[in-house]
Amino acid sequence: MAKFIHSKWLQHPVFWMLSIYAIGSYFSISSIFKFIDIFYALLFHVPLIFLVYLNLRLLIPRFLDSGKYLQYILSIPLLLLAAYGVHELTFEILFPLMDSDYYMVSFTEWQVLVSIFLIYLILTTLIKLSKSWYRLQQVEKEKLSLELNSLKTQINPHFLFNSLNSIYSQALAKSDQTPETVLELSNLLRYMLYEVGEEKVPLAKEVEMLENYIELQKLRLEAGSKVGFTVRGDLEGVMIAPLLLFPLVENAFKHGMKEASEQAFIDIHLKIETGIVFCIKNKLGQVDDVEKGKYGGIGLENVKRRLELIYPNSHEFEILKTATDFEAKLKLL
Repeated sequence: MAKFIHSKWLQHPVFWMLSIYAIGSYFSISSIFKFIDIFYALLFHVPLIFLVYLNLRLLIPRFLDSGKYLQYILSIPLLLLAAYGVHELTFEILFPLMDSDYYMVSFTEWQVLVSIFLIYLILTTLIKLSKSWYRLQQVEKEKLSLELNSLKTQINPHFLFNSLNSIYSQALAKSDQTPETVLELSNLLRYMLYEVGEEKVPLAKEVEMLENYIELQKLRLEAGSKVGFTVRGDLEGVMIAPLLLFPLVENAFKHGMKEASEQAFIDIHLKIETGIVFCIKNKLGQVDDVEKGKYGGIGLENVKRRLELIYPNSHEFEILKTATDFEAKLKLL
């Protein structure tokens, strides 16, 4: 039903029926709308239909849609002149050939006639352009939605790859922690499966997911590993794009804990003020990774692109590097 309502096969007849009534009423010589008024309006619409569809089917596609604005403007006087010619032809030649009981002439002054033509030309052009703009917005919206979904699904294989490697290592070592690791992974996958389909999720859920992920990663770390996660502020009612912070935490573990050493650390801070402030700092990855430009890889590019799409002009994202440390600062305004 909705498709039928938006169909041009319904829109155009409705437009012209309303137009015929409006023109008939405008030129009616009495207060009562009679058949003669409809008949005159029908004849009057011959040049109008010629004008409108020549504009819609020829001039707009050839000039306006192609960015040839000057050519389009220059073609308008020619179109008006042609429509005026069709009007004269209709009333002076076409109508006299009809077998009719009516005697009818065009009594409209050329200034009024051209004004009506211009009104229809401008109106139908604006309707056409607005429909084209709306379709373009819908296409862009669909493209963004597809891209965002692609970015979300991109996280899962990246995360699974790292996590399964950890489980594989534990399994080889016959670690007693393997079942607990699998359970933590199951909880995280459940969140990813059922929650990330939403445009925004409660920040509290996102924090819970990060805490589970951190616990999962701690299972494979040696005792004494320095991993801190502090949250300040009220999370109640605060929403965030799902899995937006996750790649930053994942990269921190990937690079900050790559080598077991006393210097390895991850320090995470989340603060709720006028917006969301997220800071994460860790030991810099191996030199060869940094030199080859692989640091962060999929994760950081994923975050940057999603920020551009979901939080345009309302975010600040900064990467800081020293000889030993890597820090990412994100603020959602």
